[in-house]
Amino acid sequence: MAEISFPLPDLGEGLIEATVLEWLVSPGDQVERNQPLVELETSKSAVELPSPQAGKVVRTFGGAGDMINVGEPLIVFEVPDNIAGIVGTVPKDKEPTRRVRLSAVLDED
Repeated sequence: MAEISFPLPDLGEGLIEATVLEWLVSPGDQVERNQPLVELETSKSAVELPSPQAGKVVRTFGGAGDMINVGEPLIVFEVPDNIAGIVGTVPKDKEPTRRVRLSAVLDED
């Protein structure tokens, strides 16, 4: 098993920090991708942050009322070794397929 840290992402519009309102998961919980993890409050609004991946919660950073800066660790997941580090799929190199067949137009003069 591998551990993957998820930092507080940039929540937009120049925000550099967020305050933890409430954790919706605890260490030891198994979470699915897009499952709500935590409620955060910024200077603009309160947001629910979804999980970027499935895995087991190893630890969370910050309790209710604690401020976390963008880029600082927010949560650590434990995932199987075979998916650690996989963000997406690598496209395969394929020959381009031609959709239009071109043919010469002859003058009939």
